[in-house]
Amino acid sequence: MSDFTFPRRLTMEGDIDGFDCGLPVVNNWLRNQLKNAGRQHTAVAYATFSNGVLAGFYTLSAYGINHTEANGWLKRNSPDPIPAILLGMLGVDIRYQTMHIGSQLLRDATLRASNAAEIVGAKALFVEPASDSATKFYEHYGFRHIERSTKMFLPLKRN
Repeated sequence: MSDFTFPRRLTMEGDIDGFDCGLPVVNNWLRNQLKNAGRQHTAVAYATFSNGVLAGFYTLSAYGINHTEANGWLKRNSPDPIPAILLGMLGVDIRYQTMHIGSQLLRDATLRASNAAEIVGAKALFVEPASDSATKFYEHYGFRHIERSTKMFLPLKRN
């Protein structure tokens, strides 16, 4: 991430003005929910900046998926609910979308999720893509579809 900072925790003190990833659900979460998520400890946001401008961010949260929603490897020999981590939001400002920032943020999120899974136990990293292009993005990086669901997951540790 040569011209970009390494992802760091994003707080309300971080400048989010002008951020637009092209997806209203992600933009609105950043503007309207970041503060509450931090205060209520429901999600942690990490961001990268370019010359002080927010280039992209993602969020991680504790998560669980019920056996009735899971199948195959994910469900096998797992408690109910299955402990997991949620990649709740991932957005890259439209000014930076051709610079592979999304890939770098996903890599960082996966590493942080894997490290957290070693500490607290989690079987997979989950995401619910907000668009068809986001689904293709996650498929490219090995995320698997859950039958009868829009959710996808990436195994964090094999048994």
